[in-house]
Amino acid sequence: MKRERDFIVDVLFVLALFGVFTISALALVSIGAGVYQNTVNDMSRNYDSRTAIAYLSEKVRKSDSLLSDGSPAVTLGTLEEQPALILREELNDVRYCAYLYLHNGFLKELFVREDSYLGNHMLDAGQDIIELQSLKYEQISDNLLSVTMTIDEKETRQLYLSLRCR
Repeated sequence: MKRERDFIVDVLFVLALFGVFTISALALVSIGAGVYQNTVNDMSRNYDSRTAIAYLSEKVRKSDSLLSDGSPAVTLGTLEEQPALILREELNDVRYCAYLYLHNGFLKELFVREDSYLGNHMLDAGQDIIELQSLKYEQISDNLLSVTMTIDEKETRQLYLSLRCR
């Protein structure tokens, strides 16, 4: 009878040890999954903010020039009463505008001939670039432009762009 009790105690000890190991392994996997998810979210947010900043700064740098009439190619304006950064360029003596604006939660770009009119659907006609919650342009001085963008509720970035051709 004593051997049976010792055997049962041994079996219960092994089962308890296995249960503790199983619970520890599940807790470790659960913690690891949470850390991984946070890392993925941070990387995605970082990618979005860097992409938006790089996109806007490269567009402005590429367009930072004077047009044939001496006016600056980079200006602030509106597109259907929506604030927009307007990048003008001349191709074969025809003037085109690239509008960079926020619409329906996306940074959008619309490239059209300067005298084009698409009715009241110009905002929808733009190409989605990247998802943003807010976008604000401000002309600080003649040659300094401020861009403030909110990627999500946790991150707002501000970019200052020097306009050299003014």
